[in-house]
This record gives sequence, C-alpha cells and structure tokens, in this order.
Amino acid sequence: MKTHISLLFIPLLLLLAGLAGASYWFQVIDVTPIEMTPHSEANFTVSVKGLGSERAYVELVFKNMTEGLDFTCPTMIKNVFPAGVTKYNCTVKAADVVPGNYSFVVDVAARGSPSGKKTAFINVVAAKSNAATEPGKQPIPTGPALQAYNASGADQGNQTPAKVPQVQKTPAPGAMAAILAMLVAMRRMKR
Repeated sequence: MKTHISLLFIPLLLLLAGLAGASYWFQVIDVTPIEMTPHSEANFTVSVKGLGSERAYVELVFKNMTEGLDFTCPTMIKNVFPAGVTKYNCTVKAADVVPGNYSFVVDVAARGSPSGKKTAFINVVAAKSNAATEPGKQPIPTGPALQAYNASGADQGNQTPAKVPQVQKTPAPGAMAAILAMLVAMRRMKR
C-alpha cells in the first residue's frame, strides 16, 4: 500500500516542481527620448522585456508625473513573452508647462512580477522663434546637440542620475519546497 501512495505522490511533486520553476519578471528597458513644446503632444515608445520563464499580460503604470503632462497609450496591457521585447506606443500631451527638463517613472504591473521601473525624461523647449530672436540668449539645442548640451552640464538643476547596476534574480520561491518534497518522497520509496 505504501508503494502505491508513493507512486501517486510523485506526479504531484513533479507538478509542484513545474509550478515552482515558473517565474514572472518583466522590466522596462527603454523609453525613447521625448522632446516637445508647451501646448503640443509627442509620441514615444516604451520597451518591456520578459526576463522570467513565463508569459503574462503586462500593464504600463506611469508614476511621478509632472502636473500638466498627460500620458496615454492606445493599448496599456499587452502579452509579454519570456526573453522577448514588447513595444508600447504612447503619447504625452503637454498643457501650459514651463520649458525645462521633466522626469517620470514607467513601471510594469503583472501577476507575481517584481517592480521593473525606469525613469524617463521629457525635454520641453520654448518655441524657436522666441529664443532665436532675443539678443544674448542662446537657443536650446535639439537632436544630437541636445545630448551634448545635457552632457556638458549646462542644465545643473535636472541632471540625469548615474545608472547604478541592479542585480535581480529571477523569483522562484517554491523551487526549494518542491526539491525538498521530492527528496522526502525518494527516501520513503527506498524504505
């Protein structure tokens, strides 16, 4: 009788081991640069990578937004596969905001997934006609010149924080319990 119970116990342990190995982990890896003027809108792309072993529906969550900036995405929830990158096309609308650099956080919300947030930046520039016609004022650079402008430290108040490498392990909390249960079952089968 003990042998039959042990044989029924093995498939249960294999099922537990399979569930324990499943992990949900998604991270925002890239947000395209955003440059706009007040009272306008700009499109940008958010890239989310699946780092776990299972796919899931992942929702974008925007946090720490500046008042006057409104974020929308036609599809806020998408199916993200493991080891794949899914792109979300989004739009930001600027109301009456003062020209300058602004930041916001894009995070992911998925079942069982830890936070995978990334800080992104918006450069709101004044209309070119105003800055270029006033004597003594330099126009704010755009495109590749903007990156050099920001790197030179011309805007000391809102510099991009240095990237700190984050080491995260794939979550699989039930794996240890499944291994111990299999060892106990094997030991009982030997008796």
